[in-house]
Amino acid sequence: MPDKNCSKCNVFFECTSEHAGCWCENIFINLDVLNELKKQYDNCLCPACLEGYSVKEEKK
Repeated sequence: MPDKNCSKCNVFFECTSEHAGCWCENIFINLDVLNELKKQYDNCLCPACLEGYSVKEEKK
């Protein structure tokens, strides 16, 4: 599992995206927002930064 620094805040984190069940699979991001993030940052974001862009399910 590669260790990375967040492209946004530079914090160190463990990336497990090469394996099924990575923490990032549980964060839903609108496709338009995800495409903008890919343009803006050249690598992964840490859990805290990525969570900031997530879409929360609205409770009815």
